[in-house]
Amino acid sequence: MSTEQELLTHWRSLPQDKQQEVLDFVEFLHFRIKSQGEDKIQHPIPKGKGWMPGFFEEVIGGWVGEPLERPEQGEYETREALF
Repeated sequence: MSTEQELLTHWRSLPQDKQQEVLDFVEFLHFRIKSQGEDKIQHPIPKGKGWMPGFFEEVIGGWVGEPLERPEQGEYETREALF
C-alpha cells in the first residue's frame, strides 16, 4: 500500500471534525514550506472552501498608509440579570 493510500485509509476512518484537523495541518505544512522559500508544492484550489493559494501574501500591507479609526461606540446598554 502506498503512503497516499495508507493516509487516505486512516483519514476516512476519522470523524468529520478530525478529518478537518488533518486538512488544516496539511495546509499549515504547505504554508511553512512555502514561507521557507521551498515552494515545490502544487496548490489545488479547494471547491468552495478556504482561501486561494497566495491570497494572504497578495493582500498583506493592504492597510499601509490608511489610518484605522474606530468610531464612538455609544452608551453601554444596561440589561436585566437573567438569574
